[in-house]
Amino acid sequence: MARITCAALTKKYGDVVAVDALDLEIAHGEFMVLLGPSGCGKTTTLNMIAGLEEISAGRLSFDDAEVTWTPPHRREVAMVFQSYALYPNKTVRENIASPLPLRRQPAAAIDSAVAAAAAQLEITHLLDRRPNELSGGQRQRVALGRAIVRNPAVFLMDGPLSNLDATLRLSMRGLIKRLHQDLKSTFVYVTHDQAEAMTLADRIAVMRGGLIQQLDTPEGIYERPANLFVAGFLGSPPINLIEGVMAGGAFSRGGWRLALPNPPADGRSVTLGLRPEDVMVAAPGLARLDARVELVSPLGSETHLDVVAEGGLKLTLRVPKEWRAAVGDQIGFGIDPARLHLFDRASELRL
Repeated sequence: MARITCAALTKKYGDVVAVDALDLEIAHGEFMVLLGPSGCGKTTTLNMIAGLEEISAGRLSFDDAEVTWTPPHRREVAMVFQSYALYPNKTVRENIASPLPLRRQPAAAIDSAVAAAAAQLEITHLLDRRPNELSGGQRQRVALGRAIVRNPAVFLMDGPLSNLDATLRLSMRGLIKRLHQDLKSTFVYVTHDQAEAMTLADRIAVMRGGLIQQLDTPEGIYERPANLFVAGFLGSPPINLIEGVMAGGAFSRGGWRLALPNPPADGRSVTLGLRPEDVMVAAPGLARLDARVELVSPLGSETHLDVVAEGGLKLTLRVPKEWRAAVGDQIGFGIDPARLHLFDRASELRL
């Protein structure tokens, strides 16, 4: 295991700043996920930790040893890529074993390490096949096995499940989670998939424009997003964002008013965030909103409703499958003010 410390880590390509003075400490044995859209700097950060990108400014340390200028092969890291990066002319056994001859390990030790990794990944029966005889999920297991046999201090993973279908992604997420629990190593994982991040991470660093927008547990980021970007990036369907102003201690939009706990000052322009699942059957004591159903999307375990409320306000709701609604129906639903999120419209920061 290793503790990773990024101190004002910066990467520039000419005048373009890809990562901007990033400060991040990853604990021993932690599963850290770097989450964000394409171009946010997450893969560049991972590559700097791996030594595959030269650091423009700042310092990088593993435990108490600075590795800013240490070459990749001396950093005791193993990297798993989206593209698998397997040798097509080698068998699974040879691909998994490929890092070990460079360490001058005896043949018996290599065979033992390969057998143990293959058993852990449930691919023992594939050891004599070549990559073109494997499915995508099997190839990614081979790539994981090649990383495991190195017994690295740090596992670095760059979107390893992006090429897999939905069912395989689900099973591979479980496998990676179990590997982390068994190996107790430090994992740094890059993805734009919020489901992967929420499922795998001990903590998530949400990135945008080379900066960390929020660093917290999955629950903390989902329940207490620091700004509008984080609120909108996590959640499926996305959070509903409603613009309005504070008036008389309540959120006001057109003719709809909603009393809030600890309201900000009157006259302030704000954006109210309502998660699609945070609606319930209208009941006394809850704020009520009436709307017309425009689209019904049954998903088996739940139903998504696209509705239009007063003043043309369009919302998406995620409701239990027991809710019965048809296009054109008028429905009323309750909102618990304690479940809402409030942001300043100018700064986009959470209030």
